[in-house]
Amino acid sequence: MDTSYARWAGITVLAAIIGLVSYGLVRNTGEIGPGRIVMATGSSQYYELAESYRRDLERYGVKYEVQRATEGFATLKALLEAGPGINAGFIKGGLVGSMQGRMATDKAKGRYAEFSKLWSVGRLFYEPIWVFTRGDLPITSLRDLKDKKILLGTKESGTRRIAGQLLKANGVDKSNATLLVGSLPDDAAPLFDGSADAAILIEPADSPQIQTLLRVENIRLMDFSGEAEAYDNRFPAISKVVLRKGAVEFNPLVPSDDITLLATTAALVVRTDMHPALVSLLTHAVIANPKSGFDKAGDPVLFYRAGEFPSASDPEFQVSVESRAIYKSGELPIMLRTLVPVSAYLGLPFSVTAFVSSYAGQMLLVVIPVLALIIPFTRTVPAVYVWMVRRKLFYWYNQLKTLERNLDTRGTKLDAAAEQAELERIDGAVRRIRVPLHFSNELYDLRLHIDLVRQRLSIQPAVSMAAE
Repeated sequence: MDTSYARWAGITVLAAIIGLVSYGLVRNTGEIGPGRIVMATGSSQYYELAESYRRDLERYGVKYEVQRATEGFATLKALLEAGPGINAGFIKGGLVGSMQGRMATDKAKGRYAEFSKLWSVGRLFYEPIWVFTRGDLPITSLRDLKDKKILLGTKESGTRRIAGQLLKANGVDKSNATLLVGSLPDDAAPLFDGSADAAILIEPADSPQIQTLLRVENIRLMDFSGEAEAYDNRFPAISKVVLRKGAVEFNPLVPSDDITLLATTAALVVRTDMHPALVSLLTHAVIANPKSGFDKAGDPVLFYRAGEFPSASDPEFQVSVESRAIYKSGELPIMLRTLVPVSAYLGLPFSVTAFVSSYAGQMLLVVIPVLALIIPFTRTVPAVYVWMVRRKLFYWYNQLKTLERNLDTRGTKLDAAAEQAELERIDGAVRRIRVPLHFSNELYDLRLHIDLVRQRLSIQPAVSMAAE
């Protein structure tokens, strides 16, 4: 093995590795796509929170788009549509969970089988269930809404489905109550003019609509204190919160007493085919940009507890593996965290970054054990190389030794001409040997030894005659 052969062998192996990596990169980057997140947001609170993720996502090379016109079932349906459409969206807690169990229809159960396959990136903030009624109605339970006119939101809204389930659990449905389509306006006019007796809304406490309604006189906010624990036990996506006396205003005192409310938590869900690198980046943006504890006026948000959200605890959707890892460590995977700035500097597309991030870890899991075996083995390579070069010299040394042994043992029976021909054959073969430069001394030693045997062979006939 000469140096040129080793060099070309190394170049060939390196080219093969580069070719395989390039093939995998081209093939997989096409499947990864351009690194695009299209976020569905229905309410202004969802939209504002989604926009807070933009800076972190775009600086990592993600193409980010926020759509405002999609909410409730429309969001869920859009997330399941094939093609490059919406792949992330905000969902009211309890919406998908309401589509299972004995109170759900067969159609709803079929929807649950589809919608529950989405992945969660976490729960983001409380959305209390607000039940407003006219002040002159003695409503203390959802059961008291039988024979009443109830505003439940639009047909496709998450509020209507969740509220409908809670009413049905209390024996209230369209057979014994009027379930109106629409939402309660800020002035609560339908409650005052008699077109509605109650309205159910599911909105965050800092919603301008809720803050206005809490200050409207002569309407009541229903208290769930008697049954809140039961709702908490019965419905996994529902918890209880307490609106304390005077928490809205101290003068005038609003509310005038403690009111226990039911609450859901808003979820951010993504399609299951979203690339793991995108899921990781979105989760990191969610954790880095939690909902503020202060509203636009600078007042603390009701029910806000620092550090409680975002949360990886989701009772309705499976939280993706990538999201759980980010929640646990608080950081992006090291490969993604390292590669993104480099890719942005070099102007590489996101698909390249995602590919390397996805497969570099797997490659390391294979390469490290292989290196553990190869490194000790490489210590034997120099010795093997030296042996392979010297093996050619040793072969002709053996041939020369045999010829010299004949000179010592055959005496008068020696065929000088035959031995001379053999010596010339050995000399010619040795002259054609090519060895690396630092083995030249050993090659010339062999040729000197050949000359010594040639000298001895030239005087061998005279020695034989003297012996006779």
